[in-house]
Amino acid sequence: MSDSSVTFLPPPSLPADWLTAPLGLRQLELYLVDVPQKSIFVSGIGARRSKETLLIKWEDPEGRIGWGECACRPDPYYSAEFLSAAVEMIRRFVVPQLRPQQTYGDLLAALGRVRGWPFAKAAVEAAAWDVLRQAHGFSLDQVLIAPAREQVPVGISLGLYTDAGALREVIQEALDQRYQRLKFKISPQVDLRVFDAVMPLLQTEGLYLGFDANGSFKGEDLSKLRYFVDRFHGLIEQPFPPGDFARYRWARTQLPGLRVCWDEEVKSLGDLVKLHALGVADELNLKPGRVGGVSASIHLLNYCHAHDIPCWIGGMFETGIGRKLNLELAAFLPQARAHDLSPSARYFREDLVAPDIRMVDGWIPTSSLASVQLQLDRLARYTTDIFIERIG
Repeated sequence: MSDSSVTFLPPPSLPADWLTAPLGLRQLELYLVDVPQKSIFVSGIGARRSKETLLIKWEDPEGRIGWGECACRPDPYYSAEFLSAAVEMIRRFVVPQLRPQQTYGDLLAALGRVRGWPFAKAAVEAAAWDVLRQAHGFSLDQVLIAPAREQVPVGISLGLYTDAGALREVIQEALDQRYQRLKFKISPQVDLRVFDAVMPLLQTEGLYLGFDANGSFKGEDLSKLRYFVDRFHGLIEQPFPPGDFARYRWARTQLPGLRVCWDEEVKSLGDLVKLHALGVADELNLKPGRVGGVSASIHLLNYCHAHDIPCWIGGMFETGIGRKLNLELAAFLPQARAHDLSPSARYFREDLVAPDIRMVDGWIPTSSLASVQLQLDRLARYTTDIFIERIG
């Protein structure tokens, strides 16, 4: 049954002065980097030992420089997009459309010609938007309707664990550091005895829990999914593969308490509107890269605010470049209990930025983000390849 509370409006647009703002470009530089992690992170998708990512540098004729991060994985297991192909797509199909002088609207139109590839397009737009902020004073509070908060509540994403003792240690450490939510990766292969063993810690008063399946469950795995639905009030992040809506509807008949936090399923505002119209928009994990960038995120955040859809900002283990932008967007979700935006020291031996993005008692002050800057010596240390595209 459709949700009669859905308000169907004309397609959203940014302010005219944003779309017509001049945007110069001298050259675009693409940096493939590989940043070591402190430890291996395991999810239903696979194991990650380092953060392989793509940074985009936009340099305008006046010497202003903007940076964006393409945070997709090096493999097509989270989305169809993967890093080496994203480089090729940008060089072959985005760069030829860029000009020494264009407007922000021109750039969005050029990116819009390319179907799919949201992470790559988001990185190019983020780099350009960084320059536009410097040149024209743009700020998110001009376009986002929710009031901004001065600090962002932080949650932690914990990987798959097979050893109860190890999981108990990381849970206790996270509690000691005052993370405001603990989110556990789960899959059909998870050993439920591990969760049984740490149950006393999970029942800590006031503890906010989340469970993320990364689309790994199938119909035959429903009994294992039932364990989490029954014990933890039903909200599971992306239990089934994106697009498998028939399986989700069937699972709801078997597990009436199941509610879903959508992740991979929502790649655009249109996807969210469809879920909302069907009455199943329980919660949204908004990843700016997954939905196509700054402008797309603005429209999604405003829609969630207007329709009271619970929303928070998720991450793709971005370096400080992408993490900073994610935190800036997270500030405009005042009702969110926590975001998957842990500080730099949580994941990396050395982030690409300084000062590190730091957490204080479970919060990241938004005022601290202004001083966060890319360190070129660190970029050089972890760069594996560079592509320079001169424009004009």
